[in-house]
Amino acid sequence: MNKVFEKLFVKRLLGSKLFNEFLERRIYEFIVKKPKIIGPKERLIISDNAYPNNYFANTNSGKIFIGDYVFFGKNVSLITGTHNYRVFGKDRVEDYPKEGRDIIIDHGAWIASNSIVLGPCKIGKNSVVAAGSVVVDDVEPFTIVAGNPAKILRHIKSDDR
Repeated sequence: MNKVFEKLFVKRLLGSKLFNEFLERRIYEFIVKKPKIIGPKERLIISDNAYPNNYFANTNSGKIFIGDYVFFGKNVSLITGTHNYRVFGKDRVEDYPKEGRDIIIDHGAWIASNSIVLGPCKIGKNSVVAAGSVVVDDVEPFTIVAGNPAKILRHIKSDDR
């Protein structure tokens, strides 16, 4: 392809509606939909029917299971890892459990924006974690939790559904 044609082609492509829509979709997928994962990617198991937004997942110390119809707000962190605070320097960086700190997020749970889930824990079916909460224990099914650490606000009754 000659240089004049290349310049004309690129100029028209960059100004086209089709290209702009493609670029917007790719940026959305890269920035919003694509999670940041630290640790083995195969330890992150997500249902095809889940709706996680941008999130951070640390799988160094366990698996993360995200069930059907689970959805996240923005900037949710799922952290299985921890470190030994009794050691220092390089030893602190390298001394962490390799398994056993799994996070399970059951069917229909909603994890609101800027929440942090620290494993090991299970977030029960159709429960809600309020925005900015830090989950350090299991959350019962049909329960709303909030705070740091997250505490039960209320149970979701059948007439709430």
